Amino acid sequence: MHVLSPVLAVSTFAAMTVPVHALDAWTIGVERGLPIFALTSEAGEVRLVCDPDRVFGPTPNGALVVRFLKDAAPDMVVVLAKSGEQARLPVKNGISAQATADAADWAKMVATFRTGGEFALVTSADSLTFETAPLPDLACE
Repeated sequence: MHVLSPVLAVSTFAAMTVPVHALDAWTIGVERGLPIFALTSEAGEVRLVCDPDRVFGPTPNGALVVRFLKDAAPDMVVVLAKSGEQARLPVKNGISAQATADAADWAKMVATFRTGGEFALVTSADSLTFETAPLPDLACE
């Protein structure tokens, strides 16, 4: 019979413990018939409004709404995935409209959110960083 000493048992257990990092959780809701995905931190907020069924007409009606504490009126936000993928979106009054954004950049932003993991939203004066679980069913093209 093999018996571990108390010191060895504690050392083995301590080596097995890994700090747990909580993921930022998307808050998901519906407003005016449109799905809304939101992330909030002490440094700001991001909301993604999707219109996969073209509720308000045949044109894309999605929007990315951003609020930064240090940059109240950005004119551009860049979504940076940890993989290095970037999406540049013009912002007016805190909103980047899908209809006026470059379609490829919009698709990159949606892919970043769909994939999850660590990503940042960056302006010339501020940034927000999140780490989320994947959103595989995100339909926001």
